[in-house]
Amino acid sequence: MDKPAPRTWITLQNKALAHGIAALSEHELLQLIGAPQRGAPSLPEEACSPDALRVLKQSAIGEFSREYRVGIGTACRLAASLELGTRYWCRPLQPGQAMNDPQQVRHWLRTELRDRPREIFGCLFLDARHRLIRFEELFAGGLDGAEVHPRVVVQQALRHQAAAVVLVHNHPSGHPEPSAADHALTVRLKQALALVDIRVLDHFIVAGNTVTSFAEHGWL
Repeated sequence: MDKPAPRTWITLQNKALAHGIAALSEHELLQLIGAPQRGAPSLPEEACSPDALRVLKQSAIGEFSREYRVGIGTACRLAASLELGTRYWCRPLQPGQAMNDPQQVRHWLRTELRDRPREIFGCLFLDARHRLIRFEELFAGGLDGAEVHPRVVVQQALRHQAAAVVLVHNHPSGHPEPSAADHALTVRLKQALALVDIRVLDHFIVAGNTVTSFAEHGWL
């Protein structure tokens, strides 16, 4: 015979019904998703931390289950919910799409790169009207950096017949400020691309939920 639904789950359900789902905190949302309606313990609070959810986002469901003492079924439900939310909010940028909404671009880049465990460097290749031709991840490194070769960036821009590019990389450390090496690389890439009449419109750094724009700070 089924056990009665846990009081925590019923309380959260009533709160959602009375005030709307947006009234629940992140921990409460995950409690609501993670605990079956009947016969399940409350989801441990530490399992709702950003670090724990990052493990789930990286598809390490078994590791999450073992580390936070959460059943495989519950871990799979949480992972599915996170993935569904990501797909809903992170609509892929489409070729031919005009890059005239910086917030949309920032949101997409943040969702795409913030949980990567190592540094990724990529480019948005754009036509003369700043419409997307293609986004490519060109280089991958470790936690502290990725080796970027300007010659390869120029070759790819020419291959795509790009008129402009937007540079992007992530900081897995979570620090949003560009390093001296980031500034120096931006200058080198801007100079190299200018030789073939290709403009660098911006350089975004994704660090957690923060996206830093070189253009907005006048660093270009």
